Amino acid sequence: MAKELRKIFTNKGFTLVEVMISLAIFAVFASAYLTAQGFNITDSRVMREELDLKRFAEMKVNELIVTPPELKDSLTLTKEAGKFEEDENFTFSIEYKKFLVPDLNKITGADAEAQDPNEAKIFENIKKNLEKIIWQVEVTVKNETSERTYSVSTWLYNQQAQVMFEQM
Repeated sequence: MAKELRKIFTNKGFTLVEVMISLAIFAVFASAYLTAQGFNITDSRVMREELDLKRFAEMKVNELIVTPPELKDSLTLTKEAGKFEEDENFTFSIEYKKFLVPDLNKITGADAEAQDPNEAKIFENIKKNLEKIIWQVEVTVKNETSERTYSVSTWLYNQQAQVMFEQM
């Protein structure tokens, strides 16, 4: 009978130390997994917000390209601002800037007197016309809740500008 009792009580299971070690390892992996999932959720929320900012900015730029305002000097004085009807948390501001052609002589380091007068006249004509025709517009969209912003900039063509070349 003693032999039968020994067979029943032999050490075939895990010890308490082995169980505690396995639980500790499981806890480390579980906490790492849950932390990673938390970061994924946060990253997904931030990415969704950035995509919304980009979508609203591109939508506003496309509106300006399709139906541009009358491009005149008074547009450069203040930024236009507003809210999107689709989501009141997102606001936009639009800033218009005139295109400025830099002085070619300053860029090249050439002397203004050494430049051919015909070249100078042609460059001046092109400069005046480009500055009338091309405008820059920058649209900035802001999420009022999180304070995140996204900006898009593009060029607009002034349909009303009169291109004129002076005689040489």
